[in-house]
Amino acid sequence: MPSWAKTIRTSGASSVFVTLSLWAWLTLSTGCTTVSRPPSVAPPPPMLTAQELVARLQERGAAIQTLKAQFSIEATGKEMKGTQRMEAAMIYQRPNQIRLRTFARIGLPIFDLTLIDDRYQMKIPMQGKLLTGRVADLDQHQGLGPSILLGVQATLGNLNGTTVSATDHLTLHDEAGLYVLEVTPSVNGPGGRRLWFDQRTLELVREEFLDSAGQTQATINFHDYRPVGSVAADSKGQAVEIVRPYLVRAEDAGGRAKLLLTFREIVPNPELSPDDWGVTGDVRVSALETN
Repeated sequence: MPSWAKTIRTSGASSVFVTLSLWAWLTLSTGCTTVSRPPSVAPPPPMLTAQELVARLQERGAAIQTLKAQFSIEATGKEMKGTQRMEAAMIYQRPNQIRLRTFARIGLPIFDLTLIDDRYQMKIPMQGKLLTGRVADLDQHQGLGPSILLGVQATLGNLNGTTVSATDHLTLHDEAGLYVLEVTPSVNGPGGRRLWFDQRTLELVREEFLDSAGQTQATINFHDYRPVGSVAADSKGQAVEIVRPYLVRAEDAGGRAKLLLTFREIVPNPELSPDDWGVTGDVRVSALETN
């Protein structure tokens, strides 16, 4: 056989082999390859009305009747000398009963504040003082009021739901995946509030306190929500998970106070006794109601 014939036969066989090999590879590759699907995106939750949002928040707030918490506070501001660090313990009983105690790092008590509705009683052991009056009067104590009021607001957050009165004007709109609730009081009422809520979890993300002109007076941001317990059932018979923020940042618009609250322990719905309030007998029968 001529050499060129051998070359052609060899070349033809090689071509057939290569063609069959490519066909087999393509067949196997096609059979093994799956078309990837785009990641599924959960549909956005349905938009609520302002009244529906408030109703859900109040129902969730009702899951916490009492609460105990321990946390640390780091405070700075124009009316403070440097950075102040302290430990704090809070007791809460629905709807408007609070005890907040703070201690120096070495354990000495700084103040013991009790609030019932719109009245307060504050003990300052190291100064031998006992202050009583309306909560609004706390702001009149230089170097004391702004940071304490801000601290109480930061500690409570949305603990008792979103408290609104029948005369408040409510508006709700969407902003970057958050519900923004505007609470405007009646004409003769105090300043309003602006609250941001996660649309999926309805957790409070940010709260602003406004003056009568609508200017921001204080801002509180809530972070690091964690489950702390659950109650038996809600109105639909479903278990309600209780979650609370473990990191809170608060700032007064005038720069008088900046607070960082870091929670260590949060216990929902504990049994409370008069000893928890530092009194004997009915805790509400006290100097708070007679001053």
